[in-house]
Amino acid sequence: MPPATAAALPLSAVAATTQPWPEVQPLLESLRDQIAAVDGEIVLGDGSADGLPADVPARYPRLRVIHRPGASVFQLRATCVAAAAGAVVAITEDHCVAAPDWCARILAAHREHPEAAAIGGAVENGATGTTIDWASFFLVNGASMPPVRDGVRRAIALQANCSYKRSALSKDAAELGMMEWLLNEDLHARGAVLRTDGRILVEHVQSLGAAATCRIHYDDGRTIAAFRLTRMGGLERALRLAACVVMPPLLTARAAVHVLTKRRRTGLLLTSLPWMLVLTSCKALGNFHGLLFGAGSSPARIR
Repeated sequence: MPPATAAALPLSAVAATTQPWPEVQPLLESLRDQIAAVDGEIVLGDGSADGLPADVPARYPRLRVIHRPGASVFQLRATCVAAAAGAVVAITEDHCVAAPDWCARILAAHREHPEAAAIGGAVENGATGTTIDWASFFLVNGASMPPVRDGVRRAIALQANCSYKRSALSKDAAELGMMEWLLNEDLHARGAVLRTDGRILVEHVQSLGAAATCRIHYDDGRTIAAFRLTRMGGLERALRLAACVVMPPLLTARAAVHVLTKRRRTGLLLTSLPWMLVLTSCKALGNFHGLLFGAGSSPARIR
């Protein structure tokens, strides 16, 4: 069982899932032994209807589950972060697999850099079967694909592999939930230090098929727009609506540049470009709808 002195825990590993068991099992397996080794906890937000199997608590003694049926992954992560007892709060996704030294590397990085409010790691692709899987990975996580440039950065890895000092996080969960890029923007604006450490590694394993991948990029664009709406005025909204027209080539080019700097996977990048343009077009359409009509049901469909 987790220690009785939970307030003194060094690390909380947070993830959210809306999918039925065993979607999250590979992540839990990758964390079980190493989270015990650092005397930490796993806090899992479960938005599935039926919850986890009855034997899960016995199989993962360091696991604490917060069951909120119907909540989005953004709401679940916000709830878990607010409840986390660790001095460092690490975030990953239910379809990721953490490297065996993930927890130890996170704690070592925060000890080495006490000034850092947030430290992002690296993200490797674990879904390599189809071109659209690579296209989706390049768009979402290409900038965090190894090798990454260690040091102080304005942009770091997001919800697949990031960690925060407890003091950098709010205990209040916003209605829409938590989106890490907005948190990182706020931290940067306040002068906080954000760092990247490529020794902190997860594998991102998500293969949804063509139709579902297109849909999730649409939903992602609409959800991002809804989060932005909470902090933008009328002029910015109009400019962003107009910018949706040029989003596909711009986002594709930005992702391609990130990948080209890695000097690996360039052949896969070239064959993925048509799908990248398709997916960024889906994202642009979602962004357009989100700016006009709000989030709709898109946040609940993100996984």
